[in-house]
Amino acid sequence: MSVDANRRPAALPVADEIRLVSSAKHGDSASFEALVERYLGKAIGVAMGYVRNRDDAAELAQDAFLRAWRALSGFRDGEPFAPWFFRILRNGCLSFLERRKHRRALSIDARRDDDSPAFELRDESARRPDELVDSKHAHEAFLAALDKLSLPHREIILLRHVEDLEYAEIATVLEIPIGTVMSRLFHARRKLREHLQTWFPADEERAPTARAASGRGRPERA
Repeated sequence: MSVDANRRPAALPVADEIRLVSSAKHGDSASFEALVERYLGKAIGVAMGYVRNRDDAAELAQDAFLRAWRALSGFRDGEPFAPWFFRILRNGCLSFLERRKHRRALSIDARRDDDSPAFELRDESARRPDELVDSKHAHEAFLAALDKLSLPHREIILLRHVEDLEYAEIATVLEIPIGTVMSRLFHARRKLREHLQTWFPADEERAPTARAASGRGRPERA
């Protein structure tokens, strides 16, 4: 797919998206590529929040689109595409994290058996938050604070503030009630703010919020 992940596509009306999904479902690859162009940047951003490595995130996003293309025959016409697709992406990210956890466990076992490690453990998320403070970049501060959240809190921030899904759509992706979405999001935002305040204790009002740090400026929706 020859799509520029860094270019933000123009907003697509709901009716046009439904038409694209329907055409793609009937084998029109050009329509599906238009959907990829619309969602690729967001998909990589969401995957980055899970795996914290851009190369891995891009690969996971591409894999999610491939899985979505293969599964389109089971997609219900008229349903919103984003929640369905981001559930596929989320499942792929969680599987990746589980595999990575398993590989690390194997590496640790190998080190226990041999003073010279069989292979080197590398963790792209290993940078300490204090190593990022001096950069004074809100985006980096946001990502470092995001890393400190639990997975349930981190993913709900990603779905709400990076993908900008509605509460009902988040409930569909995570397969939880809307009330749980609202409660979890409230606690996730509070935790995120607490972590950010440790970076900017003298200037709380200027501490980057999830929306500002992710580059989004749209007003909050209920």
